Amino acid sequence: MELLAISSVISPALFLLFIWFMSTSAYGSDNNGTNSNTNSNNYTLVTKWGTKGIGDGQLMFPHSIAVDSDGNAYVTDTGNKRIQKFSSEGKFITKWGSEGTGDGQFKGLHDVAVDPSGDFVYTVELSNHRVQKFDSNGKFILKWGFEEAGGRQASRAPHSIAVDPSNNVYLADKNGDDILKFDTNGKFLMKWGTKGNADGQFDRPHGIAFDEAGNVYVTDMGNYRIQKFDSNGKYISKIQSSYGTRNGQFSNTTPGIGIDSNENVYVIDKLYPRVLKFDMNGELITTWGSKGTGDGQFKRAEDIVVDNSGNVFVSDTRNSRIQVFALSK
Repeated sequence: MELLAISSVISPALFLLFIWFMSTSAYGSDNNGTNSNTNSNNYTLVTKWGTKGIGDGQLMFPHSIAVDSDGNAYVTDTGNKRIQKFSSEGKFITKWGSEGTGDGQFKGLHDVAVDPSGDFVYTVELSNHRVQKFDSNGKFILKWGFEEAGGRQASRAPHSIAVDPSNNVYLADKNGDDILKFDTNGKFLMKWGTKGNADGQFDRPHGIAFDEAGNVYVTDMGNYRIQKFDSNGKYISKIQSSYGTRNGQFSNTTPGIGIDSNENVYVIDKLYPRVLKFDMNGELITTWGSKGTGDGQFKRAEDIVVDNSGNVFVSDTRNSRIQVFALSK
């Protein structure tokens, strides 16, 4: 129906309300720099693995995932207090870890990262308040805490760990509302961020990812946005959103973030289960997922990562599985 025809049969007030609805609903674009032209970038499930359990290849609430340059996936099998390593097709390779405070043990295991070469794997633990470094087969190398970063060691709660192209290690501390940067041997280098909503400030920062130039992307959950910094913490830009389920919106629980080779940004929304993909300018490209146990559905998904081929890995936490998606051909 043409707009002029509609205007002739309803009151001016209702006509204006209709125009407003069309401009803000899923049929138009919102005012957060996003659009709803999502149909030309569909993703399909290419593989999945994991069932709930304690055996090799089984998972118990996997929290986070990292993928190396060969496509091998490292998963924080949080409920089983261990790391499991899989091939890109989900074939079990190895595992390490048990509950405890000793070297190679875990307590409050929360996130995992792998360096660009695939040689070293890093973990962060909320209860043990430390980072551990392993080789790619799980051999313990070293560990460090957060004393040099300031604040009480026990109050630090880094929820995310990531390694940049220069092998520096970054942590997002949700309690401290800041980002901590260390070298590969645990030497504290710098930190940035304070609590607030201004550019460069945070309200519960969580996910960290890097583009090929080493720029840092952080999910600033309480401020409904993704902030971009250079490797020294200088603010560059942001993707600003708002709370909701419309195109481009997300909840205040967006723990995971991934970046592909074209600098597209992928966010996993834990509360409103779906993946959102933005371009480098913050325009929404596509979104997929819903709540459930079927293929392409999620339950409390915590993390997302993109491999060198553009495949998207999601740790589907409450479904105790990993799902991998690829752009439809």
